[in-house]
Amino acid sequence: MNSENDFILAVCWFDKEQWQLLAKVDPEGVDGSYEEWRKKASKTIAELRSRGQMVVKVQVNVSEFLEWCQERGLEPDSSARSRYASFLAQKRYGKENSDSIR
Repeated sequence: MNSENDFILAVCWFDKEQWQLLAKVDPEGVDGSYEEWRKKASKTIAELRSRGQMVVKVQVNVSEFLEWCQERGLEPDSSARSRYASFLAQKRYGKENSDSIR
């Protein structure tokens, strides 16, 4: 794999209820309202896809995310969310694709 577009970019995706739970857990990690976040995230994903980047949304359950963080000794911040998105995508797409997911 030689280019950025060879990788699958996994992005955490939240429904409104889960986003509100996330805002309680990591208030510094969320800006504005759920609607603002969703609009901004959708725009970013669309821009990445328009450049040929493979992007997958992975639905996040905040309780499961917190448990995952605790098991690994991680703070539930944006860095951990990125790692968790990759983890979920690897589970979804299988081990054979794990080196192409980030």
